[in-house]
Amino acid sequence: FPMDAGHGSGGGRLAGSGGRALVGAQLRRVLVVGIVVPLAVGAVIALVGACWAYAAGAEPATMAMIAFTQAYPLTVGVCAVAVLAGDPLVEVQAALPVEFRCVQTLRAGLLLAAGMAGALLMFAPLEVLGLVYRDIGWAGALTPVGGAALMVLAAYVAVTVAGSSRSASLAVVAIWLFFALVWDPNMPMLALQRGLPLAVLLAAGAGVWRALGSPEYAWRKLGGAR
Repeated sequence: FPMDAGHGSGGGRLAGSGGRALVGAQLRRVLVVGIVVPLAVGAVIALVGACWAYAAGAEPATMAMIAFTQAYPLTVGVCAVAVLAGDPLVEVQAALPVEFRCVQTLRAGLLLAAGMAGALLMFAPLEVLGLVYRDIGWAGALTPVGGAALMVLAAYVAVTVAGSSRSASLAVVAIWLFFALVWDPNMPMLALQRGLPLAVLLAAGAGVWRALGSPEYAWRKLGGAR
């Protein structure tokens, strides 16, 4: 019995170290495109807003920031597609389907955290400077943060369903256009503006998570990589 307990403890340590190694490896894989780019774009948009306000005044800067802040979730979505659709053979070869699903979902989680952090990095200075259109205070951060989350989820679903990075990119751009031009301007209630599409995309993401675990999907992915 003591031997069993020691074996179990060693297995737990191995599993823990393997999990940390997996997170570290994927963090390195997505670092530039998935993390650095969204954070940098968020910071640059905030800097542009501050410079615009200094040069032309708060009102013109606020109007300009409408377009700049809408571009941020598109950046997050395109970066997510680039990361999630990248190097398909590496994750599939010599791996079980559940391992590919783990890698893909882990990457999506890292992208989600970076996208939301970049949105906060963009929103906070604009809020302090009074450059947020239709400002409702710090609760307004839910709009850019939720928008970034929507684009990552959309990319996670699109990459699996579309089957190619080009088709997934087109799908993500179409979803962004819908939110930017149709949904957000006509849905002022924040809870519905972000809550309803997040619920829909989370449900779609759960379906994709199940699909990623199927052997059929893994073989199709491997065949496409070849």
